[in-house]
Amino acid sequence: MFVNRYLPFHIPNTSVQRRYQSIAMLLGLPVVLTLTMGPLAFAKEPQLRSEEKVAERAKVAWESGATSGALDILDQWIQAHPPALALQKLRGDIFTTSRRPKEAVEAYDTVLARKPTALDVRWAKWSVLIRSGRGEESIAELRRMAKVDSKNPLIQLRLAQELRKLDRLEESLEPYKKAVELAPDLLGWRLGMARARFDLLDYQGADEEVQYVLQRVPPGSPLELPANNLLSVIYRSIDRGRRSIPFPPSRVTPAQRKEWAMIRADAWRLFVAGRYEEAEPIYRRLLALNPNDPTAGHQLGLTLVQLGRCKDALAIFGSVFNLDPNEDDYVDTVFGMGQCLAELEQWEEAFVHFQILYDTAVEFEENNKNVRLLPGTRVLDKEKLAQWIEKIRPHVPDMAKLKGDNAANSIPSGDPSRSTVLSEKELYARAVERLKPQKPLDMRASLVGRDADFSWFRFVIPASQVMRDDFPTGDHNFIPVNPGDSFPTTQREIYLVFGLVSASYDAVPLTAQCFLETSEMTGEQRALAQDQVIMSMSDQSGYFKVSSPNTGWTPGLYRCGLFVGERTSADTQADEVRFRIIKPRRSS
Repeated sequence: MFVNRYLPFHIPNTSVQRRYQSIAMLLGLPVVLTLTMGPLAFAKEPQLRSEEKVAERAKVAWESGATSGALDILDQWIQAHPPALALQKLRGDIFTTSRRPKEAVEAYDTVLARKPTALDVRWAKWSVLIRSGRGEESIAELRRMAKVDSKNPLIQLRLAQELRKLDRLEESLEPYKKAVELAPDLLGWRLGMARARFDLLDYQGADEEVQYVLQRVPPGSPLELPANNLLSVIYRSIDRGRRSIPFPPSRVTPAQRKEWAMIRADAWRLFVAGRYEEAEPIYRRLLALNPNDPTAGHQLGLTLVQLGRCKDALAIFGSVFNLDPNEDDYVDTVFGMGQCLAELEQWEEAFVHFQILYDTAVEFEENNKNVRLLPGTRVLDKEKLAQWIEKIRPHVPDMAKLKGDNAANSIPSGDPSRSTVLSEKELYARAVERLKPQKPLDMRASLVGRDADFSWFRFVIPASQVMRDDFPTGDHNFIPVNPGDSFPTTQREIYLVFGLVSASYDAVPLTAQCFLETSEMTGEQRALAQDQVIMSMSDQSGYFKVSSPNTGWTPGLYRCGLFVGERTSADTQADEVRFRIIKPRRSS
């Protein structure tokens, strides 16, 4: 079911409990009596003398908000009956939700000292480390998990991705190799490894990985386009890989990343309000913080057009093409360049730009005659483009004549409804090939082989439960309980708990759509589970609840795309997270 909820006010599942700071004030004297009488009752009730009953009692206290009482119950039993590893793990979970990460890690380490193969405890410890910003320690914990769960490809993939976030590119290649070896049919992962080789300046190795994919994907696969895009990056882009950058991402401070994330909204609001002079310096600052931000480059170009500075706009637009813009930005950029070229009376180049868009509009119309377009689909205005071509035609009689001789129906002549195939002359053909739009990118493949240093999400952690911690200021934090990447087919809900790079600036919709990650990635695959949340202003933490499909979970690997904004498309996908569903082990 698609759920739209406001995080600060809606906790839809009974397993998601709210933790209050002054529990005695809320529940009154009976709670105090219960807690003070705990040891006496404990001594008089023999049926409680088992770890399971003690754990159950502590959980009841914990989930009702009596954190101190829950810890007292556990401490009494642990002191009397060491080592009580299950209770030590529960103790760590309680510390995790009580803003005591140091004590939580110590409790988990106590268990791991005696049982180093306890994956559930390692996942819990890793979750505390990654949420606390202890990146190096979280990497070390992932490495230990990879040794324990050596046949799990998701741990290797996550390890590779986390190493890249810390700019430890050389180390990331080995876990990428292991992930691909463990899941050889998932060809999209190989494109990620190709990007990893490219960033290490291993261009031949990157090419070989991409060619491997292209030789094995079936015709029409969503992987074809990102694979070809990656080839164009390898051979024709000004991007030569992260190790070729004079100032690598490791030199970008957290403060710079935070500033980049925060001021994007300010620039957009000024642009929408028509306050272009104020928007320009903010967009330039965005590009200074992240020169590979195609959206900022595109918006800066449009801002300069509105300010009447076409020469400056053309220089910015030209650089946008090297940043792999999304389809909408590409079209807007070509149109803006055409306007500027006409304004500067560079008629031949202006003619080329508008003709390309016109031919694209005609081709789209022909290919979608009997197709019902999705609501919100942007379609080029063929009549408007025809008017621009008619305006420019008198200034380029030779090009117009050439078009008319070689393809009589190509250029609209008075009647915008007439259209033809683009004629070819060497210079003209080169321009067409350079600017020709490609087919839309499939959402499932939109992040494949891309290098996304800048993301909305600081972390995304799958878990079987989530708890909410409320601060006296009114803010709150969502905490994963029992995190991991593997869940049984009987799991009813999986929570994808996330933290944002910076607090939400407005009521921003975030959506998760989860698919069974198949080896071929062909055809239209329906989302098996999805959820949407609305981030209120100042929110920096949240979760998606992914419910089991009506037919139940199918064992396998699942990939969840995370989207920002009202629409879910390849253009709005900001990140992704994976988990796997496995059959429960039969008890011997």
